[in-house]
Amino acid sequence: MREDTMPNDADLVRAAQGGDTVSLGLLLERHRAPLYSQALQILGHGARAEDAVHDAFIIALRRIDQVREPAAVGGWLRAIVRNACLMQLRAARGEISLDLLPNGGGIVAPGADAAEAIDRLALREWVWTALGALPEALRATAMLRYFGTYQSYEAIAATLGVPVGTVRSRLNQVKRKLAEALLETAGLAHAETREQTAQYSRFFAEVGRSYNRNEISPVYVDSFAKDLVGIFSDGQGFRGRDGFVEVLRGDADAGMRLHVTTVLASEGITVLEGNWEGPPDDPFHCPPAMTQVGFWHDGRMERVHFYYAPREEGESGPQERETSAAGDE
Repeated sequence: MREDTMPNDADLVRAAQGGDTVSLGLLLERHRAPLYSQALQILGHGARAEDAVHDAFIIALRRIDQVREPAAVGGWLRAIVRNACLMQLRAARGEISLDLLPNGGGIVAPGADAAEAIDRLALREWVWTALGALPEALRATAMLRYFGTYQSYEAIAATLGVPVGTVRSRLNQVKRKLAEALLETAGLAHAETREQTAQYSRFFAEVGRSYNRNEISPVYVDSFAKDLVGIFSDGQGFRGRDGFVEVLRGDADAGMRLHVTTVLASEGITVLEGNWEGPPDDPFHCPPAMTQVGFWHDGRMERVHFYYAPREEGESGPQERETSAAGDE
């Protein structure tokens, strides 16, 4: 794979179907930002959106050989993420068991054991290596859940002699570690998304430093289209760069501070996550954290979506505190 020429999605799929883990890592890294954006639209800010993307990565690992139209793999991945999100919503409402959350089923034949299932994967050598790097408890849980015959949480718990809650906790760790391992394989080759993410990470880090000095970076302002459209998770929004900049200035003047935690980037999409710090005299002036998804065209952000983390139970914002104080009078 030449470093100055990046293969298209179809090339990456075909290579991954032939057992090239680097190509699968590059493919997933290329689509991570838009997939995460999609999960945020359905599930909102929080760990569930990240879990849905990890679900998609594990399913892609197990089922990449089933992709019949390699050039359309983006739609295939988006469908997986959408289903993972919808299943999480249904589980949260108590409509389905958590056991039915997507595990990519359909590859385990009746009577097959974990070893046989893994050996049928084109990426089997990488799978064995990745599983071998996990602690024993996580490795056993992963093999039973993703490659064994009895995949329900209850069956795994009974087999391992641990509570069902322990199985869920271990599987969350497994998904995260395997997803991270897949992305790390992309570091073995040149990846345009890594370059993009590095560039935007430096950009947003400087934006955050300027903001925390009570300054609005001119470069940041110039990155927005004049007719910028903003959409908040509560359905409200705005239009126009100037009005948004005034809001930013007002929040900075109020003493809000932003600590950037994560930046993702792909062609035309950036994802910025950060923790908010309210002013000392008004700590609940802002939500605890936010995710900003920007959609770019011709070098400028034309649309931006904001997702805010809910406050912990017992915390209150300015309006709630004022209501409470009025009630105490």
